[in-house]
Amino acid sequence: MVTAGCRWSGMLQMFLCVLFSLSLGCVAPRNGTPDLEKIADHTLTVTGKVQKISLEEGLLVIASSKGERISLKFTEKTAVEGGARRDIAKSQPVKAVYSVATDQNHLVSLEILPQGSCSGN
Repeated sequence: MVTAGCRWSGMLQMFLCVLFSLSLGCVAPRNGTPDLEKIADHTLTVTGKVQKISLEEGLLVIASSKGERISLKFTEKTAVEGGARRDIAKSQPVKAVYSVATDQNHLVSLEILPQGSCSGN
């Protein structure tokens, strides 16, 4: 027979375990707080429109649907879906998956969305 004290102890342990697990996965975006969705451990996603892209610098700036801006660094190895890196233009709707590091945000993958798509507004 399980006593009330044992039951509370087990529930408390489970709560603390969940709380600890959630705290390990927390990351804060740099350069504002865009409309974000956590999609996997240590990665975030933002959907918005391109404000600036510099292939030479490996820099992409996206404005979320709420108008907040986030700067992302990328390399030639960064995965791009829906087109080529050279096809990305200002005001292009995109969905970016990135990781947050202490010094900057690193673009993991980028999906180029069709012009006029609701997701990029």
